Amino acid sequence: MLTTLLKHEMKATVKTFMWLYIGFVAIVVVNVLGNPFGATASGISGMGTSTQEYSGPNVFEGIAMALYVCAIIAIIVVTFVVVIMRFFRNLLGDEGYLMMTLPVTREENILAKLLAAVVWTICSGVLVVLSIMLLVGAAGGFADMIKAIQEFLAETPGLIIGLTILATILSVFASILMLYAAMAIGPNLLKNRVGGSILAFIIIAIVSQILGFNILWSTAITSEYSATGVMMGPFASEAMNGGYAALVGSIISTAIVAVVCWFLTQFMLKRKLNLA
Repeated sequence: MLTTLLKHEMKATVKTFMWLYIGFVAIVVVNVLGNPFGATASGISGMGTSTQEYSGPNVFEGIAMALYVCAIIAIIVVTFVVVIMRFFRNLLGDEGYLMMTLPVTREENILAKLLAAVVWTICSGVLVVLSIMLLVGAAGGFADMIKAIQEFLAETPGLIIGLTILATILSVFASILMLYAAMAIGPNLLKNRVGGSILAFIIIAIVSQILGFNILWSTAITSEYSATGVMMGPFASEAMNGGYAALVGSIISTAIVAVVCWFLTQFMLKRKLNLA
């Protein structure tokens, strides 16, 4: 049933994101063709080989860049709103009466929403990053940008890259689960569901920040003592330095927040469900 729920969730949201992405790509193409950064080497130190003098952006380039900025904001806002509304309306609103009578578990309902939300959030983030790289490449030459990326990959340990990717993915899961937990708790805090959800999210965010700080501090201390031979801990090794310690601490704290919010959301939907 999870596969069916996920398929339905993706189908219900794909049109919204498809048109959003098509519009965003069109605006990026306009910016690349208009070259809003003034694609000249003389205007940008060390970029490209053109000797054409850069005289500043024209009106068209300014409008195109403004549209691009608005498009990025639109992607962020729409993704955020869709993630919230799909969970709130389907499981906590009027549609919840139907969803809760389906022959599926609460966990499957939550997981289907979560996986779809993670997919669209990651897609939106990747699209924005690729668009920035495309515009930067169009401004100063793709060859220089590719060379810089290759140098970065060659000089950065694979473990650092892997841990960074893992930390990013975990942060997406944790952020969405924090929203879900806040929406599930909200109606039980205040009569105003929106106000209660906001209050719950603030509380969860503060607690998660405190937890994250303490874990980061602990891993940093462990790493420092390991390097000096004073203390050996579970994450201590000669290869561990500040960067590794920060990533490991971030992964641990984010994973804890995600797991706690998952079980908190699950518990509230099972024991304290308050439909609109």
